[in-house]
Amino acid sequence: MSFVSNVSKSLAATILFGACVASANKCIAQQNTNAESELTESATTAQSIPATSQVERPSTDRTNGGERARSRRGTRQRGSGGERSNRGGGSRGSGATTLDQNYISTKLPAGVRYVSDVAFKEVDGIELKLDLLLPKENHETETPLAVWIHGGAWMRGNKARDLQRFDQLAARILERGVAFVSISYRLSGQASFPAPIVDCNDALAYLYEHCDQYNLDMDRMFVMGTSAGGHLASLLGASHNANVAEFASEPSQPRGKILGIVDFYGPIDLVKLQEKRADDDVENDQSPEAKMLGVSPRKRPDLAAKASPLTYVSADSPPFLIFHGDRDVRVPMAQSQLLSDALTENGVSSKLVVVDGARHGDQKFDDAVYNDHVMTFLNRLLDEAEPK
Repeated sequence: MSFVSNVSKSLAATILFGACVASANKCIAQQNTNAESELTESATTAQSIPATSQVERPSTDRTNGGERARSRRGTRQRGSGGERSNRGGGSRGSGATTLDQNYISTKLPAGVRYVSDVAFKEVDGIELKLDLLLPKENHETETPLAVWIHGGAWMRGNKARDLQRFDQLAARILERGVAFVSISYRLSGQASFPAPIVDCNDALAYLYEHCDQYNLDMDRMFVMGTSAGGHLASLLGASHNANVAEFASEPSQPRGKILGIVDFYGPIDLVKLQEKRADDDVENDQSPEAKMLGVSPRKRPDLAAKASPLTYVSADSPPFLIFHGDRDVRVPMAQSQLLSDALTENGVSSKLVVVDGARHGDQKFDDAVYNDHVMTFLNRLLDEAEPK
Protein backbone atom coordinates (compact mmCIF):
# COMPACT_ATOMS: atom_id res chain seq x y z
CA MET A 1 0.00 0.00 0.00
CA SER A 2 2.88 2.30 0.81
CA PHE A 3 4.36 1.76 -2.68
CA VAL A 4 1.01 2.40 -4.42
CA SER A 5 0.44 5.45 -2.28
CA ASN A 6 3.79 6.87 -3.25
CA VAL A 7 3.13 6.24 -6.95
CA SER A 8 -0.25 7.93 -6.68
CA LYS A 9 1.26 10.90 -5.01
CA SER A 10 3.98 11.10 -7.70
CA LEU A 11 1.40 10.92 -10.49
CA ALA A 12 -0.70 13.59 -8.85
CA ALA A 13 2.31 15.86 -8.54
CA THR A 14 3.24 15.27 -12.19
CA ILE A 15 -0.27 16.06 -13.37
CA LEU A 16 -0.40 19.16 -11.21
CA PHE A 17 2.99 20.36 -12.52
CA GLY A 18 1.89 19.75 -16.13
CA ALA A 19 -1.27 21.70 -15.53
CA CYS A 20 0.74 24.58 -14.10
CA VAL A 21 3.11 24.57 -17.05
CA ALA A 22 0.22 24.51 -19.51
CA SER A 23 -1.45 27.32 -17.66
CA ALA A 24 1.76 29.35 -17.63
CA ASN A 25 2.33 28.78 -21.36
CA LYS A 26 -1.23 29.81 -22.10
CA CYS A 27 -0.72 32.94 -20.06
CA ILE A 28 2.54 33.76 -21.83
CA ALA A 29 0.98 33.11 -25.23
CA GLN A 30 -1.90 35.40 -24.37
CA GLN A 31 0.53 38.09 -23.26
CA ASN A 32 2.46 37.79 -26.53
CA THR A 33 -0.77 37.95 -28.50
CA ASN A 34 -1.80 41.05 -26.60
CA ALA A 35 1.60 42.65 -27.17
CA GLU A 36 1.51 41.90 -30.87
CA SER A 37 -2.00 43.23 -31.05
CA GLU A 38 -0.92 46.43 -29.31
CA LEU A 39 2.05 46.84 -31.67
CA THR A 40 -0.13 46.25 -34.72
CA GLU A 41 -2.76 48.65 -33.46
CA SER A 42 -0.10 51.23 -32.65
CA ALA A 43 1.49 50.92 -36.09
CA THR A 44 -1.88 51.09 -37.80
CA THR A 45 -2.82 54.15 -35.81
CA ALA A 46 0.50 55.83 -36.62
CA GLN A 47 0.02 55.17 -40.32
CA SER A 48 -3.49 56.53 -40.28
CA ILE A 49 -2.61 59.84 -38.65
CA PRO A 50 -2.43 62.51 -41.35
CA ALA A 51 1.09 63.88 -41.80
CA THR A 52 -0.28 67.37 -41.28
CA SER A 53 -1.04 66.53 -37.66
CA GLN A 54 2.34 65.04 -36.82
CA VAL A 55 4.14 68.29 -36.15
CA GLU A 56 2.99 71.80 -35.49
CA ARG A 57 5.74 74.20 -36.59
CA PRO A 58 4.88 77.43 -34.78
CA SER A 59 8.15 79.34 -34.88
CA THR A 60 11.67 79.37 -36.27
CA ASP A 61 14.93 81.23 -36.06
CA ARG A 62 14.77 82.36 -39.68
CA THR A 63 15.85 85.91 -40.19
CA ASN A 64 14.99 86.59 -43.79
CA GLY A 65 12.94 89.66 -44.58
CA GLY A 66 9.69 89.25 -46.42
CA GLU A 67 8.93 85.68 -45.34
CA ARG A 68 5.54 84.54 -44.13
CA ALA A 69 4.73 85.30 -40.50
CA ARG A 70 6.89 83.27 -38.14
CA SER A 71 3.82 81.83 -36.46
CA ARG A 72 3.10 80.02 -39.70
CA ARG A 73 6.55 78.45 -39.93
CA GLY A 74 7.73 75.47 -37.98
CA THR A 75 10.77 74.39 -36.08
CA ARG A 76 12.72 71.64 -37.78
CA GLN A 77 13.69 68.47 -36.05
CA ARG A 78 17.06 67.36 -37.26
CA GLY A 79 18.46 63.90 -37.03
CA SER A 80 22.11 63.00 -36.64
CA GLY A 81 22.59 64.00 -40.23
CA GLY A 82 20.06 62.90 -42.76
CA GLU A 83 16.64 63.97 -43.72
CA ARG A 84 14.47 65.72 -41.19
CA SER A 85 12.29 63.59 -38.98
CA ASN A 86 8.66 64.15 -37.97
CA ARG A 87 7.93 65.67 -41.31
CA GLY A 88 4.96 67.94 -41.53
CA GLY A 89 3.18 69.24 -44.58
CA GLY A 90 1.25 66.19 -45.61
CA SER A 91 3.07 64.91 -48.66
CA ARG A 92 6.32 63.79 -47.09
CA GLY A 93 5.46 60.67 -45.20
CA SER A 94 2.98 59.41 -47.80
CA GLY A 95 5.29 59.87 -50.77
CA ALA A 96 2.60 61.86 -52.54
CA THR A 97 3.68 63.38 -55.84
CA THR A 98 1.80 66.63 -55.31
CA LEU A 99 1.74 69.23 -52.55
CA ASP A 100 -1.17 69.44 -50.17
CA GLN A 101 -3.11 72.53 -49.20
CA ASN A 102 -1.49 72.71 -45.78
CA TYR A 103 1.94 73.07 -47.35
CA ILE A 104 0.75 75.68 -49.82
CA SER A 105 -1.05 77.76 -47.20
CA THR A 106 1.63 77.59 -44.48
CA LYS A 107 4.94 77.34 -46.32
CA LEU A 108 4.57 79.50 -49.41
CA PRO A 109 4.06 83.24 -49.90
CA ALA A 110 0.52 84.51 -50.27
CA GLY A 111 -0.78 84.66 -53.81
CA VAL A 112 1.29 81.77 -55.18
CA ARG A 113 -0.53 79.71 -57.82
CA TYR A 114 0.11 75.98 -57.79
CA VAL A 115 -0.29 74.15 -61.10
CA SER A 116 0.28 70.45 -60.53
CA ASP A 117 0.75 67.32 -62.62
CA VAL A 118 1.31 68.97 -65.97
CA ALA A 119 2.22 66.13 -68.34
CA PHE A 120 5.16 67.20 -70.47
CA LYS A 121 6.02 63.86 -72.04
CA GLU A 122 4.94 60.24 -72.44
CA VAL A 123 7.48 57.57 -73.26
CA ASP A 124 7.24 53.78 -73.09
CA GLY A 125 3.87 54.10 -71.37
CA ILE A 126 5.32 56.36 -68.67
CA GLU A 127 3.77 59.79 -68.26
CA LEU A 128 6.23 62.37 -66.95
CA LYS A 129 4.87 65.42 -65.19
CA LEU A 130 5.98 68.71 -63.71
CA ASP A 131 4.61 71.11 -61.10
CA LEU A 132 4.68 74.90 -61.29
CA LEU A 133 4.60 77.32 -58.38
CA LEU A 134 3.92 80.70 -59.90
CA PRO A 135 4.45 83.89 -57.89
CA LYS A 136 1.79 86.55 -57.66
CA GLU A 137 1.09 87.64 -61.22
CA ASN A 138 3.16 90.41 -62.70
CA HIS A 139 1.59 91.52 -65.97
CA GLU A 140 4.40 93.92 -66.83
CA THR A 141 7.28 91.47 -67.28
CA GLU A 142 7.82 87.77 -67.89
CA THR A 143 8.76 85.69 -64.87
CA PRO A 144 12.23 84.14 -64.48
CA LEU A 145 12.18 80.56 -63.26
CA ALA A 146 14.08 78.05 -61.19
CA VAL A 147 13.79 74.44 -62.36
CA TRP A 148 14.25 71.86 -59.61
CA ILE A 149 15.39 68.26 -60.20
CA HIS A 150 14.76 65.90 -57.28
CA GLY A 151 17.25 63.52 -55.73
CA GLY A 152 16.91 59.87 -54.74
CA ALA A 153 19.94 58.02 -56.16
CA TRP A 154 18.28 58.10 -59.62
CA MET A 155 16.02 55.28 -58.38
CA ARG A 156 13.41 56.94 -56.16
CA GLY A 157 11.93 60.28 -55.15
CA ASN A 158 9.43 62.47 -56.93
CA LYS A 159 8.78 66.06 -57.92
CA ALA A 160 7.12 66.95 -54.58
CA ARG A 161 9.56 65.29 -52.19
CA ASP A 162 12.40 67.82 -52.27
CA LEU A 163 10.00 70.74 -51.98
CA GLN A 164 9.03 69.39 -48.57
CA ARG A 165 12.65 69.43 -47.48
CA PHE A 166 13.55 72.77 -49.08
CA ASP A 167 10.38 74.67 -48.24
CA GLN A 168 12.32 77.65 -46.92
CA LEU A 169 14.36 78.00 -50.11
CA ALA A 170 11.28 77.55 -52.31
CA ALA A 171 9.48 80.31 -50.39
CA ARG A 172 12.37 82.74 -50.75
CA ILE A 173 12.70 82.11 -54.47
CA LEU A 174 8.99 82.75 -54.94
CA GLU A 175 9.18 85.89 -52.80
CA ARG A 176 11.85 87.13 -55.20
CA GLY A 177 9.31 86.87 -58.02
CA VAL A 178 10.90 83.78 -59.56
CA ALA A 179 8.69 80.85 -60.60
CA PHE A 180 9.57 77.46 -59.15
CA VAL A 181 9.17 74.40 -61.40
CA SER A 182 9.80 70.85 -60.17
CA ILE A 183 10.16 68.15 -62.82
CA SER A 184 10.11 64.36 -62.93
CA TYR A 185 12.30 62.00 -64.94
CA ARG A 186 12.52 58.28 -65.58
CA LEU A 187 14.11 56.45 -62.66
CA SER A 188 16.72 53.72 -63.01
CA GLY A 189 14.07 51.01 -62.57
CA GLN A 190 12.30 52.41 -65.64
CA ALA A 191 15.11 53.26 -68.05
CA SER A 192 18.87 53.62 -68.22
CA PHE A 193 21.07 56.57 -69.16
CA PRO A 194 20.69 58.79 -71.11
CA ALA A 195 16.96 58.62 -70.33
CA PRO A 196 17.02 60.89 -67.23
CA ILE A 197 18.95 63.72 -68.88
CA VAL A 198 16.81 63.42 -72.02
CA ASP A 199 13.72 63.84 -69.84
CA CYS A 200 15.19 66.91 -68.14
CA ASN A 201 15.95 68.55 -71.48
CA ASP A 202 12.50 67.63 -72.80
CA ALA A 203 10.94 69.28 -69.75
CA LEU A 204 12.81 72.50 -70.60
CA ALA A 205 11.66 72.23 -74.20
CA TYR A 206 8.06 71.86 -73.02
CA LEU A 207 8.36 74.91 -70.76
CA TYR A 208 9.82 76.90 -73.66
CA GLU A 209 6.95 75.88 -75.91
CA HIS A 210 4.38 76.86 -73.26
CA CYS A 211 6.16 79.85 -71.75
CA ASP A 212 3.41 82.26 -72.81
CA GLN A 213 0.79 80.19 -71.03
CA TYR A 214 2.66 80.55 -67.74
CA ASN A 215 4.31 83.92 -68.40
CA LEU A 216 7.82 82.45 -68.12
CA ASP A 217 11.05 84.07 -69.26
CA MET A 218 13.03 81.10 -70.56
CA ASP A 219 16.10 83.28 -71.10
CA ARG A 220 16.33 83.88 -67.34
CA MET A 221 16.37 80.34 -66.02
CA PHE A 222 18.18 78.55 -63.20
CA VAL A 223 18.48 74.80 -62.68
CA MET A 224 18.86 73.28 -59.21
CA GLY A 225 18.95 69.83 -57.68
CA THR A 226 20.05 67.63 -54.80
CA SER A 227 22.19 64.50 -54.96
CA ALA A 228 21.13 62.63 -58.14
CA GLY A 229 19.18 65.77 -59.01
CA GLY A 230 22.35 67.79 -58.43
CA HIS A 231 24.12 65.48 -60.87
CA LEU A 232 21.41 65.99 -63.49
CA ALA A 233 21.30 69.75 -62.90
CA SER A 234 25.08 69.94 -63.31
CA LEU A 235 24.99 67.69 -66.38
CA LEU A 236 22.19 69.79 -67.85
CA GLY A 237 24.10 73.01 -67.24
CA ALA A 238 27.53 71.83 -68.34
CA SER A 239 26.20 70.23 -71.54
CA HIS A 240 23.53 72.85 -72.30
CA ASN A 241 25.60 74.92 -74.67
CA ALA A 242 27.36 71.86 -76.09
CA ASN A 243 24.07 70.62 -77.61
CA VAL A 244 24.80 66.92 -77.08
CA ALA A 245 22.46 65.28 -79.60
CA GLU A 246 21.59 62.19 -77.55
CA PHE A 247 20.65 64.31 -74.52
CA ALA A 248 17.30 65.46 -75.96
CA SER A 249 14.46 63.92 -77.97
CA GLU A 250 14.57 66.86 -80.38
CA PRO A 251 18.06 68.41 -80.15
CA SER A 252 17.10 71.37 -82.33
CA GLN A 253 14.11 72.33 -80.19
CA PRO A 254 14.74 75.57 -78.20
CA ARG A 255 15.12 75.13 -74.46
CA GLY A 256 15.98 78.65 -73.33
CA LYS A 257 19.05 80.01 -71.58
CA ILE A 258 20.40 78.78 -68.26
CA LEU A 259 21.76 81.66 -66.17
CA GLY A 260 23.14 79.48 -63.41
CA ILE A 261 23.25 76.07 -61.73
CA VAL A 262 22.77 75.36 -58.02
CA ASP A 263 24.15 71.92 -57.20
CA PHE A 264 23.58 70.33 -53.79
CA TYR A 265 26.12 67.50 -53.28
CA GLY A 266 25.64 65.90 -56.70
CA PRO A 267 27.99 63.26 -58.19
CA ILE A 268 30.28 64.82 -60.79
CA ASP A 269 32.67 62.09 -61.98
CA LEU A 270 31.02 58.67 -61.96
CA VAL A 271 34.28 56.82 -62.63
CA LYS A 272 36.04 58.36 -59.62
CA LEU A 273 32.91 57.89 -57.52
CA GLN A 274 33.39 54.14 -57.93
CA GLU A 275 36.76 54.27 -56.16
CA LYS A 276 34.98 53.85 -52.83
CA ARG A 277 33.40 50.64 -54.16
CA ALA A 278 36.66 48.85 -54.97
CA ASP A 279 35.48 45.55 -53.47
CA ASP A 280 32.24 45.38 -55.43
CA ASP A 281 31.71 42.71 -58.02
CA VAL A 282 31.90 44.53 -61.34
CA GLU A 283 29.62 42.01 -63.04
CA ASN A 284 26.97 42.40 -60.34
CA ASP A 285 27.45 46.03 -59.41
CA GLN A 286 24.39 47.18 -57.45
CA SER A 287 25.56 50.75 -56.86
CA PRO A 288 23.09 53.54 -57.73
CA GLU A 289 25.30 54.79 -60.54
CA ALA A 290 25.53 51.28 -62.04
CA LYS A 291 21.75 50.98 -61.96
CA MET A 292 21.38 54.38 -63.60
CA LEU A 293 23.89 53.55 -66.35
CA GLY A 294 22.68 49.97 -66.76
CA VAL A 295 26.23 48.71 -66.25
CA SER A 296 29.06 49.18 -63.78
CA PRO A 297 31.03 52.40 -64.44
CA ARG A 298 34.20 50.34 -64.06
CA LYS A 299 33.09 48.05 -66.87
CA ARG A 300 32.05 50.93 -69.13
CA PRO A 301 34.17 53.94 -68.13
CA ASP A 302 33.38 55.53 -71.49
CA LEU A 303 29.66 55.52 -70.69
CA ALA A 304 30.32 56.73 -67.16
CA ALA A 305 32.36 59.62 -68.56
CA LYS A 306 29.53 60.51 -70.95
CA ALA A 307 27.17 60.68 -67.95
CA SER A 308 29.58 62.78 -65.88
CA PRO A 309 29.10 66.58 -65.73
CA LEU A 310 32.87 66.97 -65.46
CA THR A 311 33.22 65.83 -69.08
CA TYR A 312 31.32 68.84 -70.43
CA VAL A 313 32.69 71.71 -68.36
CA SER A 314 33.97 74.45 -70.67
CA ALA A 315 34.29 78.20 -70.91
CA ASP A 316 30.70 78.22 -72.17
CA SER A 317 29.32 76.62 -68.99
CA PRO A 318 26.99 78.79 -66.90
CA PRO A 319 28.03 79.95 -63.39
CA PHE A 320 27.73 77.35 -60.62
CA LEU A 321 26.92 77.52 -56.91
CA ILE A 322 27.87 74.24 -55.22
CA PHE A 323 27.04 72.99 -51.72
CA HIS A 324 28.60 69.97 -50.05
CA GLY A 325 28.79 68.64 -46.50
CA ASP A 326 32.20 67.81 -45.08
CA ARG A 327 30.81 64.61 -43.49
CA ASP A 328 29.23 63.23 -46.65
CA VAL A 329 30.21 59.57 -47.13
CA ARG A 330 27.73 58.74 -49.89
CA VAL A 331 29.08 61.32 -52.32
CA PRO A 332 32.51 62.44 -51.11
CA MET A 333 33.12 66.17 -51.10
CA ALA A 334 36.01 65.54 -53.50
CA GLN A 335 33.35 65.25 -56.21
CA SER A 336 32.27 68.87 -55.78
CA GLN A 337 35.88 69.94 -55.51
CA LEU A 338 36.54 68.38 -58.91
CA LEU A 339 33.71 70.41 -60.39
CA SER A 340 34.83 73.62 -58.71
CA ASP A 341 38.41 73.18 -59.93
CA ALA A 342 37.31 72.42 -63.51
CA LEU A 343 35.07 75.49 -63.60
CA THR A 344 37.88 77.70 -62.29
CA GLU A 345 40.32 76.30 -64.85
CA ASN A 346 37.86 77.21 -67.61
CA GLY A 347 37.29 80.70 -66.28
CA VAL A 348 33.69 80.03 -65.23
CA SER A 349 32.31 81.84 -62.20
CA SER A 350 31.69 79.36 -59.39
CA LYS A 351 31.54 79.05 -55.63
CA LEU A 352 31.86 75.94 -53.46
CA VAL A 353 30.18 76.28 -50.08
CA VAL A 354 31.37 73.67 -47.56
CA VAL A 355 28.67 72.93 -44.99
CA ASP A 356 30.39 72.07 -41.72
CA GLY A 357 29.20 68.88 -40.05
CA ALA A 358 26.67 68.08 -42.78
CA ARG A 359 26.09 64.60 -44.09
CA HIS A 360 24.43 63.64 -47.35
CA GLY A 361 20.92 65.05 -47.44
CA ASP A 362 21.25 66.87 -44.12
CA GLN A 363 18.35 69.21 -43.42
CA LYS A 364 20.70 72.08 -42.59
CA PHE A 365 21.21 72.70 -46.32
CA ASP A 366 17.89 74.55 -46.18
CA ASP A 367 18.99 76.81 -43.32
CA ALA A 368 18.80 80.56 -43.84
CA VAL A 369 22.57 81.02 -43.99
CA TYR A 370 22.83 78.74 -47.05
CA ASN A 371 19.69 80.08 -48.65
CA ASP A 372 21.34 83.50 -48.42
CA HIS A 373 24.07 82.20 -50.73
CA VAL A 374 21.45 81.00 -53.22
CA MET A 375 19.57 84.28 -53.21
CA THR A 376 22.77 86.31 -53.64
CA PHE A 377 23.67 84.06 -56.60
CA LEU A 378 20.22 84.44 -58.19
CA ASN A 379 20.02 88.18 -57.60
CA ARG A 380 23.45 88.83 -59.12
CA LEU A 381 22.74 86.84 -62.27
CA LEU A 382 19.24 88.27 -62.67
CA ASP A 383 20.64 91.78 -62.37
CA GLU A 384 23.29 91.01 -64.97
CA ALA A 385 20.62 89.60 -67.31
CA GLU A 386 18.45 92.75 -67.15
CA PRO A 387 18.28 94.55 -70.50
CA LYS A 388 20.62 97.55 -70.61
